[in-house]
Amino acid sequence: MAEILDHLGQPVRHGRARVNGIRMHYVTAGQGEPLLLLLLHGTPKNHFYWYKLLPLLTPYFTVVAPDLRGFGYTDKPPAAEGYDAATNAHDVAELMSLLGHERFHLHGEDRGAEFAYVLAATFRDRVRTLSFCEMLLSGQGLEDWSNFTPEAISAQFDQRGVWLWHIPFFWIPHLPEMLITGREREFWEYWIKAETWNPYAVSEEALAEWIGCLKAPGGLRGCLETYRAGLKNARIIAELKQTKLTLPIMTVGAPEFFGPLVEAQMLKVADRVERSAVFAECGHSLALEAEDRLASMLREFMLGR
Repeated sequence: MAEILDHLGQPVRHGRARVNGIRMHYVTAGQGEPLLLLLLHGTPKNHFYWYKLLPLLTPYFTVVAPDLRGFGYTDKPPAAEGYDAATNAHDVAELMSLLGHERFHLHGEDRGAEFAYVLAATFRDRVRTLSFCEMLLSGQGLEDWSNFTPEAISAQFDQRGVWLWHIPFFWIPHLPEMLITGREREFWEYWIKAETWNPYAVSEEALAEWIGCLKAPGGLRGCLETYRAGLKNARIIAELKQTKLTLPIMTVGAPEFFGPLVEAQMLKVADRVERSAVFAECGHSLALEAEDRLASMLREFMLGR
């Protein structure tokens, strides 16, 4: 597996940190202000998801990209508890403190965006700006699109939304493990590429990285436990949203997934969204399908203030 390279062609720096009762793997690169990239940006990925985006940011930022709890080369605790958004937020907050970054910009995609929101809402004095992309929050609309209803199923055909059939499936104990084990390549390649505009944006190298991690001890279970924490996440977010976010926020959606729903979601929990976009001809994996547009927007939003 090739390393991720920065803008100078240099490999990222790997690290291991003991935080919040686990051993977390992370990579760092670049120079300047720290931009934390949360990497549960689309199940079942890890830090390698950023391999196209990272060299576009490292001339301007110090980038910290962890493998979140349950993913990649970070621990996958055996207990069912501990995979919720609040625990993940504390994992990453401790990592940034350990690295000496008390304040930072924050970008998250997919489940990483939910964790990014909880981090920003919990540690309000630490997060400078929030980029919330391609996600809806648990308890705030995410579950509505997982229902087996004509509205949810048909929404994906007219760009009003997307049918999230996998959310209740992944929540069921034991059954997904039984059905996916031994068919990891077939299942995850289909699942990831079905969410794209351009299926070829997902490289063979990326698929091999993520599927290899899923086949490793605890890999599949760790991934699925983040979904099984969904109801707890809904309770956490319902409490946090009582005090709206006031920091600068940007949102990005993709027409092949959440689209304009992303900005509307943040307006439920924040007093404003300063910048928003729906990227044309793009699917759920923004950093793979629209890395140039995303990098430009992040630079302008986070550094242009």
